[in-house]
Amino acid sequence: MLKAQKKMTKKELKEDKFVETAMKTRAYIEDNIKQVSIVTGVIFGAFLLIMVYNYVHSAKMAESATLFGEAQLEYQNMNYTKAATLLIRLEEEYNGTDAAAQGQFLLGNLYFQQGKIDQAAEKFKYFLDSYSGSEILKASGYAGYAACLEAQNQSKEAAEYYIKAQKEDPEFVEASNYLYLAALNYIAINDYKSAENLLKQIVDEYPEAKRMQDAKAQLILIAKK
Repeated sequence: MLKAQKKMTKKELKEDKFVETAMKTRAYIEDNIKQVSIVTGVIFGAFLLIMVYNYVHSAKMAESATLFGEAQLEYQNMNYTKAATLLIRLEEEYNGTDAAAQGQFLLGNLYFQQGKIDQAAEKFKYFLDSYSGSEILKASGYAGYAACLEAQNQSKEAAEYYIKAQKEDPEFVEASNYLYLAALNYIAINDYKSAENLLKQIVDEYPEAKRMQDAKAQLILIAKK
């Protein structure tokens, strides 16, 4: 005589379903062990690559910063030839780092002081295209490039870049001076209206400007034209 089948409790049902799921999972892994191993290997390999990249990148940043510091020291001590050598090396070996971009700015200054205007302009432009850090330094880069354009008798373009320098950091101590230099370049090409607007901006927005009296004097001269 057959015994009546015992009714399973809720707990037993759950355990039975768990065992069934576990068996199915095991079977899937056994059937697909190769594919699972490949996926795991790819993920682990990518993780290792990221770790290596971060390590190399950090080391590169540290090395470039050290080299830039050495170049700055030589520049401050007026050893310009040695400073230029270090800055060129910084550009060649650590291109793409912040230190290399800042090195281009310093090299632009050095060339400008030496009267190498074309080379200075090239370095300032490189700096502006590759640097996205300090607003003050960026403003100085615009002004440096503007000074090169001014020396090349490109007054309109020079004025535009001086204005960019002011707009980059309007609170910078040199911001009002950038507007004044832009105004002078507009005066050089007889664009008195643009010059007047900039000079009035100095008077209205920068009451403590170093060139305040000069700006007012230029406004008087423009009014007489």
